[in-house]
Amino acid sequence: GKPAAPFRNLHVRVRTQVVADGLDKSLDWQSAGYDCPPLEWHQKLKEARELRESGKTEDAPILLDCRNTYETDIGIFDGAEPLQTESFRESWDVLKDRLADTPKDAPIMTYCTGGIRCVKVGAYLTQELGFTNVSRLAGGIIAYDRTLNEKAEGEESMFKGTNFVFDGRLGRQITDDALGSCVTCGAETSLVSNCLNENCHKRIIQCESCRTSFHGTCSEACKNRIVNGAMMPRRMGAPTTSEASSCLGEDSRATYSSLDDYSMGHSSPVPSVYREMELNTQTYLPSGSHMVSGDFQGRMLTQLTSMTREGRVLELGTFTGYATACFLEGARNVGQVIGSQGGNKDAGPYVMTMERDGRAFNLAVAHAKVVAEHGFEEAGAEAACALRTDIPDVKDDVVSVSVDGIAGCDLVRVTDALATVESIAAGKSGDLQPAPFDLVFVDADKTRLLEYVETCLSSDKLLKKGGLIVVDNVLWKGLVLEASSGNFASMVETTETGQDELRKNRRARKLANQMHQFNSAIVKDDRVEVMLLPMRDGL
Repeated sequence: GKPAAPFRNLHVRVRTQVVADGLDKSLDWQSAGYDCPPLEWHQKLKEARELRESGKTEDAPILLDCRNTYETDIGIFDGAEPLQTESFRESWDVLKDRLADTPKDAPIMTYCTGGIRCVKVGAYLTQELGFTNVSRLAGGIIAYDRTLNEKAEGEESMFKGTNFVFDGRLGRQITDDALGSCVTCGAETSLVSNCLNENCHKRIIQCESCRTSFHGTCSEACKNRIVNGAMMPRRMGAPTTSEASSCLGEDSRATYSSLDDYSMGHSSPVPSVYREMELNTQTYLPSGSHMVSGDFQGRMLTQLTSMTREGRVLELGTFTGYATACFLEGARNVGQVIGSQGGNKDAGPYVMTMERDGRAFNLAVAHAKVVAEHGFEEAGAEAACALRTDIPDVKDDVVSVSVDGIAGCDLVRVTDALATVESIAAGKSGDLQPAPFDLVFVDADKTRLLEYVETCLSSDKLLKKGGLIVVDNVLWKGLVLEASSGNFASMVETTETGQDELRKNRRARKLANQMHQFNSAIVKDDRVEVMLLPMRDGL
């Protein structure tokens, strides 16, 4: 039959840049060094190899691979140095560091997949860093591979392994060299693919054996999603049970390592943007990355919001905006059901969220803008992934976004969230004063939880009658059990315990005691009906 089309769809979009580079100013792309034809490039690399083999490495040109790590892991020119970047925007700092002590007339050769990125790198090297002997591979690896096959058949390729390409093939094998490592077993391979769980779709290097046993997915959890999908009713063009079974094999069985794993395997998939938000948090705020709500809790927050009357949420403690996005998703759902448009602080689906930490606020704003501009699915995930190279500082204290023109959101920088909430409850917050909320999520100062709840209950200006108050971390790492007995047996301290560990233990005991006191007090308050969910760190 005919070969498969390299692309499933054709989209024509206007872009300010073919490849986003993150540079502060435009460069002259016509002044980017010498555009070296593929056969001349081939000869230069052969000569460079001879210099290295004869011990004259210092006379060989500097050969820089301008692609990202996931590309250089599976294929590279002989003698090339990868920049080890996760995205192209990272290239400039890497180049500055790598070439800091390099003479300005040193020969530098650059290349990329198709000849676009190396033009930008060449322009940067010549115009910004002042190098005078820069060349680049004309047409990139693709042109080199084609030219060598057509005009120098039988000649040994200086490119080894697989060339990563941006179409349905993902990889074009040029030589038999297996340079990558399988993501699941670690075996040598250069096979590249995307995880077949559409809500993961992570780019992976995976050997043929694991690709078969994991059904083209990256993990047991994703494999289980695929296997379970074969058992679901046909909808929205999904394959029937018999069709999916024929693809997966009749003996396919999902396996689960825990009840949490089983539960996620039998729940609706989490939109792909949330995983990127977690990764961004791990990158920018690694010490607090455990504070992200995560899949289970995030889905619960979205469901709760979706069940409210008007989709109005007040979040106290934005952190990096994961839960904010969950609330916005639920508020959008409400707006779609009730036919509401343009929700804002005065009426309709709306989220107001407050944060005092500047770095967390910067990332939360970036995440909110991503879901507002690109949505929660693959386009949003790609935009969120791109944030790992550039999180701008936010100068404004209030940033407003809207999702699908339905749910509005104000991200508010505060110094004392409780004081701001008290002013709203009193109707004295001026231009910030919102209409009452359906749900208040308290994930702020754990030492003042009773004051937050009391403020919510004291005024109809803040929380509607019959509204929900959701308080996070009420099990405090499970230590409330020990706080309730007064015996913190899990914290064994000896004369050899370091000061840092002692301080951490004191803080943990203090917060566990305060959380137990809060739980004990609120369950006795006849103004509220309380249910404590043993989900994650307790809701």
